[in-house]
Amino acid sequence: MMKEYTDRHPVQTALLCVGLQFMLTWIILVAGRGMAPPAEFGKVKLVAFASTIVLPLVLVQVLGLWKRIGLELNRIRPEPVALAALVPCAVYLLAGVRGGTEQLAGDATLQFFNAFGEEMLFRGVIFALLLQLPRWQALILGGLLFGGMHLMHGFMGASWSDAFRQAGLTAITGTMFTAVRFRSGSLWLVILIHMVVNMCKLYSNVRDAEAGSPLPLLVWFEYLFQIGIVIYVIFSERGKLGWSFAGRPMARREDALTT
Repeated sequence: MMKEYTDRHPVQTALLCVGLQFMLTWIILVAGRGMAPPAEFGKVKLVAFASTIVLPLVLVQVLGLWKRIGLELNRIRPEPVALAALVPCAVYLLAGVRGGTEQLAGDATLQFFNAFGEEMLFRGVIFALLLQLPRWQALILGGLLFGGMHLMHGFMGASWSDAFRQAGLTAITGTMFTAVRFRSGSLWLVILIHMVVNMCKLYSNVRDAEAGSPLPLLVWFEYLFQIGIVIYVIFSERGKLGWSFAGRPMARREDALTT
């Protein structure tokens, strides 16, 4: 019954999965803010963070997606598109690395689990569900859902202009991650790229640049470059098996994306 519904209604199922994660995280944060003293709110955020790892794993199990999310280690290979996704990282590091690297191991661990949870949901569960759609639609919708999740900042006190800006930029990055997932067939590869991108942003001097400095322009270079990767993947796949999956059997769709 569940598989039949997800096959017939992939978009609705994807929206339900993202909505469930959004509501769960929001409820934990709001309830924690109201019940826990301010000094303990860090623990509340840790519980909310844990939910972004646990719920995607539960969804994979409930929806029976373990064989479709790309966890096979033999799929990890240096795809050109995957390497291209790391180019902005090199640019960030060339701009300079800030001090305070004594927490590098802890930051790397945190960013790994952050990337694992987000990718398990969006390039794992959501990706597998949206294979029903033509590829360009799956790319764009997957990215928009990823960006939409970051509207959480608006509900938690950030200005809505900042929240929508963050959601828009994150949607671009999410679409690029989905493009890498399409080309590589590996979820682990996207998790590692996501982690590396976050670490480079965290330790680069770009975020601390003064007003008027040319360094913030690198941020826009990153997003324009990511848009370029998405456009390349879409147009390089035109006419190939897997460009449009509407009406194809699921097994055939998977073969097209994982070989």
